[in-house]
Amino acid sequence: MGLTALCTTAALAACSGRDTATSAGDCDPGITDTEIRFGTSLMQSVAGPQAVAATALFDEINAAGGVTMGDGKTRKIEYIAMDDGYDPARTVGNVRSLVEQEQVFAIQNLIGTASTLAVVDYLTQKNVPLVFPMTGTDELLATHEQRPVVAGAVNPQTRWEVSERAEIILRDHPQAKIAVLYPNDSLGNGSLDALKSALDGSGTAVVAQQAYEQTTPSVDSQVVNLANSGADVFVNFATASFVTQSLKKAHELGWKPDTYIYSGATDTNFVLAPAGPDAAEGVHSFYWIYDVSSTDHDAKPGVQKWREFAERNSGKIKTTDTIAATGYNSAQLLVTALKQMDGCTRADLLDAVQNMRGVTTDLAIEGITFDTTPDYPYAITSMAPMTFRDGRWHYDAAVTRSTER
Repeated sequence: MGLTALCTTAALAACSGRDTATSAGDCDPGITDTEIRFGTSLMQSVAGPQAVAATALFDEINAAGGVTMGDGKTRKIEYIAMDDGYDPARTVGNVRSLVEQEQVFAIQNLIGTASTLAVVDYLTQKNVPLVFPMTGTDELLATHEQRPVVAGAVNPQTRWEVSERAEIILRDHPQAKIAVLYPNDSLGNGSLDALKSALDGSGTAVVAQQAYEQTTPSVDSQVVNLANSGADVFVNFATASFVTQSLKKAHELGWKPDTYIYSGATDTNFVLAPAGPDAAEGVHSFYWIYDVSSTDHDAKPGVQKWREFAERNSGKIKTTDTIAATGYNSAQLLVTALKQMDGCTRADLLDAVQNMRGVTTDLAIEGITFDTTPDYPYAITSMAPMTFRDGRWHYDAAVTRSTER
């Protein structure tokens, strides 16, 4: 199904442009006593299953009558997802359409750092919340006071994730020689700076670093250069297919450093498996929800609920689709926020998203909760270190961000 206008069944009229959710009284646009409308923009070819899973969950909630919100009213959730091909310019156009034509109440689970940064100023001008975006860029925190409409980002803050990775490296490899691959963008440059800062004054040093552009066809030459550095630790800040390429090339070269990859590039089906057998063996990272491509955790009640949900929607969702599971998790976080949203203004939604305490979801790894505060625009404040062995992720005890950082 295309995502130019992928909506819950309750929103089909809105997709056709025949109706909009008109506010009443002191409420903001996009909400009535019976409906609340959200929109998102994402790359259909990769992240489409996230929107499909969220839509399916909202459809089930709507079929049961809707979500009872903090103000006591029960509303159905309308959801419109548009395809941007991961082109920030298209994201801007989509978000403008969602706000100005579709009259959405808020943007939910926008995918990607570049896309988020491309629209955040516009949304700030329009006072439209951007909740649970899929990015961990430090820029959200750096400009939080100027851009207060962003809340509950569903990736760890970059600097925090890197600092936790550095602690593990310093513990396990106190005299390591580190090679770094990173994208030449805000995520990559910020990650490299954070790593060097965390290692400053230790016996561990970055001995080689290689950047790549998102438009480059391959990072093979960069990996060859890193392998020739003699590094025994590989910190890989690459994303998506570049992780696949880099792991595959390192394996072909026989370069076997202890390898750490970015949490946003840990998908078993689409990132690790395509690198080939054994190429990802022993790789380390972090995550916060179980990998549904593995059956290791099927005894967990929440994982069972996911399997049952996916089976009920088997024509659209595979039970082993980790990308769909991510969309399901973010949709559950939104529903939790709506249940405690006491009012019908966008400020009320931001207040609810910014004050989540000890929230769990069906797929949350044991020991993980989602917690937010008004001064920290990220929902991932605990995550589990993990290692890829025998074709699946194995989790260690969760780590929690110190509020002193």
